Amino acid sequence: MDDRLQEQFFSSMMCFKKLEAAFSLECEMQMNEMAILRDILGGCSVSGSSCTNLNVPKMQERLRISKPAVSYILNTLEKKNYIVREIDAKDRRKISISATPEGEEAARRSMEKCDQAWEELLREFGEDNMRQLVELLTSLNELSCCLGQKDKK
Repeated sequence: MDDRLQEQFFSSMMCFKKLEAAFSLECEMQMNEMAILRDILGGCSVSGSSCTNLNVPKMQERLRISKPAVSYILNTLEKKNYIVREIDAKDRRKISISATPEGEEAARRSMEKCDQAWEELLREFGEDNMRQLVELLTSLNELSCCLGQKDKK
């Protein structure tokens, strides 16, 4: 195996972590926080009604994170006063989650900045390059998921 290729791969992976951190800094919140807050806002009206159909398994799958990670992010959003969790009045077994006005504003600002950063990245890197990169990363991610399953057998 080409040791230099392996070194370049790991170096590139570290750069992706830096890219995510820079993107998160630019957008004022972590990417996973923004994705979950956006899901909450997408399922709730701006008038403040509760969101009772927050699909945690769907979030886990889309973000490729564990249920405890989703809980951690929800706790973080709650500490920042971006969301409120309450027992659902209609079904006490469920938790209603709704965005606060501060959460709505933070999401709006973050999405605006994120969109600007994305447009700049796309302009500099090129749409065709980005499509190819996304395709390759998706394939790599699927392969890495399979490799993890082999170890559990």
